Amino acid sequence: MRPWLRRAVLPLSAWLACVSPLASADDGSVAVAGLRGPVSVVRDVDGVAHVRAQTERDALFMQGWLHAEDRLFQADTLRRTASGTLAELVGASALAQDVQLRTIGLRRAAEKSLTAASPELRAGLEAYAAGVNAWVAAHPLPADYTRLRLTKFSPWTPVDSLAIGKLVSFQLSFDFDTDLTSAWLAYRAALGDERLAQALFFGDVYRAAPFDPASTLPDAGGPLPWSAAAAGSQPSAVPATLAPLLRRQLERTKRVPLLERVLSRRQHQIGSNEWAVSARLTADGRPLVANDPHLSLGMPSNLYDQHLVSADGLDAIGSSFPGVPWIVLGQNRRVAWGSTTSAYDVTDAYAERIVAAGTASGLASVYQGQNEAIVPIPVSFRVNALDPSRTDALDTVPPSVQVPPVVLLVPRHGPVVQLDAAAGSAITIQWIGASATRELDAYRLLNRAASLEDVRAALQYFDVGSQNFVVGDVDGRMAWYTSGEIPLREDLQAGGVAGAPPFLVRNGQGGNEWLKKASPGPTDASGYETLPFAEMPQAVDPPEGFFVNANNDPAGLTLDNDPLNQRRPGGGLYYLGPGFDFGLRAGRITQRLQAAIAAGPVTRREMASIQADTVLVDAQVFVPWLLRAYDGARAAGAPAALQALAADTRVAEAAERLRRWGFDTPTGIETGYDASDFNGQRRAPTPREIDASVAATIHAVWRGQAIALGLDRTLAQYGLPQPGSQEAMKSLRHLVERDGIGLSGVDFFAWTGLPEAAQRRDYVLLKALQDALERLSGPAFERAFGRSTAPGDWRWGKLHRIVLAGVFGDESIPGATPGFEPSVAGLPGLAVDGGLGTVDVANHSPRAADDGAFMFSSGPNRRYVGAPGPGGIPARSILPGGQSGVLGSEDYANFLGRWLSNETYPFRVTAAEIQRAAVSRTLYRPAR
Repeated sequence: MRPWLRRAVLPLSAWLACVSPLASADDGSVAVAGLRGPVSVVRDVDGVAHVRAQTERDALFMQGWLHAEDRLFQADTLRRTASGTLAELVGASALAQDVQLRTIGLRRAAEKSLTAASPELRAGLEAYAAGVNAWVAAHPLPADYTRLRLTKFSPWTPVDSLAIGKLVSFQLSFDFDTDLTSAWLAYRAALGDERLAQALFFGDVYRAAPFDPASTLPDAGGPLPWSAAAAGSQPSAVPATLAPLLRRQLERTKRVPLLERVLSRRQHQIGSNEWAVSARLTADGRPLVANDPHLSLGMPSNLYDQHLVSADGLDAIGSSFPGVPWIVLGQNRRVAWGSTTSAYDVTDAYAERIVAAGTASGLASVYQGQNEAIVPIPVSFRVNALDPSRTDALDTVPPSVQVPPVVLLVPRHGPVVQLDAAAGSAITIQWIGASATRELDAYRLLNRAASLEDVRAALQYFDVGSQNFVVGDVDGRMAWYTSGEIPLREDLQAGGVAGAPPFLVRNGQGGNEWLKKASPGPTDASGYETLPFAEMPQAVDPPEGFFVNANNDPAGLTLDNDPLNQRRPGGGLYYLGPGFDFGLRAGRITQRLQAAIAAGPVTRREMASIQADTVLVDAQVFVPWLLRAYDGARAAGAPAALQALAADTRVAEAAERLRRWGFDTPTGIETGYDASDFNGQRRAPTPREIDASVAATIHAVWRGQAIALGLDRTLAQYGLPQPGSQEAMKSLRHLVERDGIGLSGVDFFAWTGLPEAAQRRDYVLLKALQDALERLSGPAFERAFGRSTAPGDWRWGKLHRIVLAGVFGDESIPGATPGFEPSVAGLPGLAVDGGLGTVDVANHSPRAADDGAFMFSSGPNRRYVGAPGPGGIPARSILPGGQSGVLGSEDYANFLGRWLSNETYPFRVTAAEIQRAAVSRTLYRPAR
């Protein structure tokens, strides 16, 4: 909180009066150029700013001012990341990313979107930009700029806000398709047998079917938007000659952290949870709405909580994105909403045939036998020299192999992301977000929605960054809508797959096009034919009285491991994507809700308890298999190899620990943060928590060894690449349940040499446990456990830790502020409960095998529970970190303790609530 804010204190009567046309300036008010009327801002005890203005225009102006005050550097970093100019801010380290982002063209897409924006959206963007620029004009730049030897700030523009929106959508929906295609070509080349390669790749290793079968619409009891079709296929029509080009693209992408996260989004497991319970099943007769979106965790947090009120009808509170106007996740007077990402397939990669031509670029692509000009877009790059002797030293980078002078664009498909002119081949990427899109119009309308019907109408404008929206209204209704434009491909719409499916690199010479829309309607901006909103998965007041979405399969499309064998009601294949989240979170939430409904009625407290749940669903599946293997190995007549494993006293003790375990994951250490703690105040773990903590450690290390022995070992024998995290987990369950013999006929456990498949499976499970125990007492875990052979020392919190990183090292936590010291001596981070696939998400690699590999970097960016009903929407929420991004502010980490221990703060929406919690009141007035 700024000291000058605390000095400008007004009585409540003055604060309320400031929205009146008759309001006059107070001696403690602040004159602001660009305001058109008085605006009051009340900061409450949680650092949340409550803005009250006469018009929505001035409320958005003040939102921009406050974002600049608390998060200017973060917003600037975001707009520059999206625009491919981050190196101008932070230096040459960002140049490779700038080249890639300029190639993909998020800012070009934002400029297109501005042309499609409604007049109301344009006005809001302009008001917001004016607020940012007014704050910058009246204040020194934050210290972050001084560190970077910068004294100038490029004025904020409407396109900057749209570019940040594109960046968010890009991270949630873009898919290169090149990594999966590269892996597929490797399998095909290594095996030399097309049918075997397809069965092994799609049937056993890169499976579409989830780990847990929880799926939103079937579990909610609603009608499915598709009908059964003939069995689909996984054609292999990707030319092997693409392999070198794909390898180069992958290597280039992996050198850019942002793109590497996009490339392996499912491996990083960025996602969200949402669910709702019907009013007829709850304690207070209100529908209950819960949402916790999962994004990267750092300092400051991605979201910023605000309350925006205007006399002309705006009254919304919740989370906003710094750099973007309106409330993105939250509630207004009548409607509460949240969202999760849906993983719909809105990107296609194409293999282009390239020829020399007399065009501006000297190149053309071949489409249906005809040459089509490749368009060059000139680009230039600058970097902040970070020269101690100069300020604002932006040096132009000369063109080179790494820094091209132009971006090449195939107009039909998109930018060229990899080119081999000598071989006459290229890879292009077509993404629905590269078109004009109108997500911010959707959020603008959501801020004023008064009913489920209004929400449905608003979502017609939500074009990219496909989302599942959970909604509840004060009339006692609830709904789940999925939104985002899913392009209709010409071959799928004709009822088949022409060559490679949409999730592999497709033939760019014809047959795989997105269908153009002949007559765009008022909500159509991209220009493509897309799946009609009515055919997208959705439910209103579903029969079962609840629904769950945690990025899992929305409509049961992939439960049979084939995403291409459903048909649209009007013809054509019904295709949403190649696969969804592996379903652990959705499975556990569904378990908890079904139990809560059976015990009934459901309370708000229960909803928050579910958000804090740290039970491992994969342990519920695998531990019984492991214990059956152990018990069978001890039985008379078991093979000697199995008996020897069961006779190992370490294995025996570990098995009994796992037998007593309830599959939860407390830290087990006094310095760890658990949901059982209160308000960030840690307490000593109970004996039960310690035992559970040890069991969680054993299981987590066993899991990695089981993948190594049960999957990776066989793939290595064939010279095949390993699948990512989610694919590995799905494959391991698939193989364990089939005694190691895949759909391909490959016996993944054959190396054990035992005569029966079930015995070979049991050997792998027990040998993985023995290897895990050996590893836990060895050098790989020495920093955490000191090579202790006593399992009681193997506490989960010593492994499962987080560092909330800032742009500069001293902004990170631990380190940035007192009260959050490292939990384990000699190791970075704060110890936190949870684990792989827990509802309170805190994921790590399932292959983790040392004391630094169980850390996590993404998780809940807010935890929200709301209860819409008569009289309003009581709600509670929390963000990771704090409201302010200014190091040294008392609000820099003001939420963090509560976030770590799953506490929340109340949304304050009435004048009385705000007054009771107010710590400062400021009246802003137009400068004369």
